[in-house]
Amino acid sequence: MKPVSKVMAELCYPFIYEESPVCDFEIAADELCCRVGLVLSMQPLDPLVQQVLSRLQANIYHLNGSVRGKLAIGEEDVDALIADYDALREALSGGFAGFVLPGGHPVSSQLHLCRCQAKKVVRALVAIEHSGLKSPAPILFRYGNLLANVMYALASYTNQVNQVEETEFISKSYPMPKRQ
Repeated sequence: MKPVSKVMAELCYPFIYEESPVCDFEIAADELCCRVGLVLSMQPLDPLVQQVLSRLQANIYHLNGSVRGKLAIGEEDVDALIADYDALREALSGGFAGFVLPGGHPVSSQLHLCRCQAKKVVRALVAIEHSGLKSPAPILFRYGNLLANVMYALASYTNQVNQVEETEFISKSYPMPKRQ
């Protein structure tokens, strides 16, 4: 489909009418970046949460441009995100062994939405790969998956810092083995 107008004010994004799933990926990444911006506006934020999200927000836009444009996510970005994840897991003493119901502190609730949106970003990368039109660099999949896991850890950490107890979710569909 071609744009229905040549007036730039009537075009929200140059690639909005393309058939390629690349545009869907870019919009999903843009939404994640916006959601992170929303969390950053929620004050006061824990200093660790503020630090991690402030760095991640720009990297989400770098991730966004890395399929259509030049690859802008490198091993140093993955390493920094792994270090964040490890630090959060250590602060959480490993965290929940299972899964929790999203919620708790308002910041935590927003971080769970970021986690969900990060998964949509990864799924959009998968759609690009399956389309056969482009093959996103493997590092983008690694970074996107890490983003989702870091958002989960940030949500749990935020609840812990604010002394909000998380509610474990026990699935009736996927029974877990009894913990020892």
